[in-house]
Amino acid sequence: MKEKYNSIKRKQALRIVFILGALGIVVSLLLSSIKVDKPKDIVEKYREQKNDHFRKSIKSPIKDKENFTGLSYFDYSEKYKIKAFITFTQDTQVVSMLRTDGKRSFYIAFAKASFKIDNKLQTLTLYKYPDDIQNKPLLFVPFYDASNGNTTYTGGRYLDVELSSNKTIILDFNYAYNPFCVYNYQYTCPIVPKENTLDVVINAGEKSYSNPQ
Repeated sequence: MKEKYNSIKRKQALRIVFILGALGIVVSLLLSSIKVDKPKDIVEKYREQKNDHFRKSIKSPIKDKENFTGLSYFDYSEKYKIKAFITFTQDTQVVSMLRTDGKRSFYIAFAKASFKIDNKLQTLTLYKYPDDIQNKPLLFVPFYDASNGNTTYTGGRYLDVELSSNKTIILDFNYAYNPFCVYNYQYTCPIVPKENTLDVVINAGEKSYSNPQ
């Protein structure tokens, strides 16, 4: 049981490294000599660099890199960059999240984010990695929405956000992305909890991937 838990912790550590790398791309864009003033431009540059990473990196989930033409995205929309109000949970107990291979990943249900889209109140649980002890932790936000199975992956998508305030948080769905198991069947991914279901269409972020391997 201990070896199984340690194995899952190692997988989570690798995932954190990948996410921090992705966040590093955004930060580098902000600090680079390239004049990037608009959020739309930052998102576009991020997408370009992610495509380049998937095309060249040995850590890419894409097997057939030579024929990889890039990921498909919705056009950037300010509508889906949302300020949400957060309520912290009092429970610090580690919870398990079922994975696509039947194993489990471990998180802390850290907070609830409440916000409105199309005048409908929505709520998402924000999960923290158990080993993340930073004052501004990186939060994992898996979610379903009404686009799943149509323009986006049936199993939902993910979002990663950094906590920067004790009252509000920015959920920018323009950065919503697919689990790695969408691109490559050899990967396993956390299954989105049913409680994180939005009853609206989120036409933002990454679309379905048409060539899984």
